[in-house]
Amino acid sequence: MQSVNNNYGRHQGGKSRRLAFSFLFLFSLKILSCSNTDNTTKTGAAAIVVENKTDTTPGPAAPPSNFTHQTARVNGVNIHYVIGGHGEPLVLLHGFGQNWYMWNRLLPELSKHFTVIVPDLRGIGESDKPADGYDKKTMAKDIHELIAKLGYKSIKLAGHDIGLMVAYAYAAQYGREVKKLALLDALLPGVEPVWSDLSGKLWWFGFFARPVSGELVNGRAGLFLRDFWPVVGHVKDPFTKEESVEFIRSYSVAGATTGSFHWFAAFPQDAKDNLQFMKTKLHMPLLAMGGEFQSASFLAAHCRLVANNVKEVNITGAGHWLVQEQTEQVKKGLLDFFSTNNEVTNKNHSQ
Repeated sequence: MQSVNNNYGRHQGGKSRRLAFSFLFLFSLKILSCSNTDNTTKTGAAAIVVENKTDTTPGPAAPPSNFTHQTARVNGVNIHYVIGGHGEPLVLLHGFGQNWYMWNRLLPELSKHFTVIVPDLRGIGESDKPADGYDKKTMAKDIHELIAKLGYKSIKLAGHDIGLMVAYAYAAQYGREVKKLALLDALLPGVEPVWSDLSGKLWWFGFFARPVSGELVNGRAGLFLRDFWPVVGHVKDPFTKEESVEFIRSYSVAGATTGSFHWFAAFPQDAKDNLQFMKTKLHMPLLAMGGEFQSASFLAAHCRLVANNVKEVNITGAGHWLVQEQTEQVKKGLLDFFSTNNEVTNKNHSQ
């Protein structure tokens, strides 16, 4: 696991340093929330509002002209999504620190080949932020009911970061309805040895899981995200101004910091669920796409523990934010994978 230690967890120190950092971070956030009356943070020469006031928060960013914003009531919650294009359905799931807009650069090209459906996961943005239901098994059910409501019986599916975990839970539960699966730059709770090795080193896994953390970051989403994004990135300033503004806006909506942090608090339950899921390996073609400076060293082997038919594509020169750091490589990798006709028929599979 030496390569894992050198890459994905390279920014982390020992246990005592992580505890000290967490204490100082929490203390600093408390001081800032009490004493700082300036409600803006700078991006170049531009200033953007980051306080959590729903009456002044702007609406979501606009997708390409052939896409529309929609909301559906599914699995007891309202899920916001954008949809556009033509052809068979391709569902794209975002991760932490971003929202549906992380895929926006890819939508014009993908929509030439697919009907692309891009939700906001429960917990952020215009999707609901309930008190519970943040285990990935339940979040996958959100997406499954959305797809059913749209009238589709099978999909192609991609997920990045937390979206990777939801996408795996979807494929594990509804395998006969997933033609192809792409998992981008993260890891699966409970799947060893990578899970234990990394989950104990990545300080944010512990911090986000604390019950008070969402409230501490509430109202300071811009400050927090601008500090966090470089921790797992490689390319300096990979986000455009519009991307940064939209991501911060999405996490500044009331309840979004707490909702998104619940994704991490649910990891123990996700680990239990995954240990059951992986007893039956996935049969559909699976693309493991990792960043050179993050998960590329282990992601394909990690995926082979839960799937039989794994293809590997490593994104060179990228950290965790694959779509923004190396857009063209990711676009080519996804199009090559999803556009080819090498699907394995699912109808005889038991999952």
